[in-house]
Amino acid sequence: MNELQVLFEFLASQLPEAVLTQALAYTAVTAALVGLLRRIPWIEERKQVAAPVVALLIGQVFGWATVGFNTDQPLLAVGAGLVIALSAIGGYSGTKNVVQGVRKDAA
Repeated sequence: MNELQVLFEFLASQLPEAVLTQALAYTAVTAALVGLLRRIPWIEERKQVAAPVVALLIGQVFGWATVGFNTDQPLLAVGAGLVIALSAIGGYSGTKNVVQGVRKDAA
C-alpha cells in the first residue's frame, strides 16, 4: 500500500463518503484545468492576464458542472467555480515557477 492509498483510507475513515467524493471531484477538475491552461499556447504569451481570466471562465463552467447544472444552487456553483479557478491559477503559477527554476539551474 503506497502513501496515497494510506492517506485515502485515513480520510475515508474520518470524513463522510459524500464529502470525500466531492473533494476528489474538485481535485480532479482543478488538475484538469491546470493541464488545460498549460496546453493553450497563447496563454504563455499573455500570461499576466490571460491565464487568470481563462481560468475563471472555465472554472465557472466546471463549477456549474459539479453541481449538475442545477439552477437551484447558483451560489454553490459560482463558489465551486471560484475555488476551482483560484486553485488552478495557483497550480499553474506554481508549476510555471518550478519549470523556470529548473531551466535556470540547468543553464
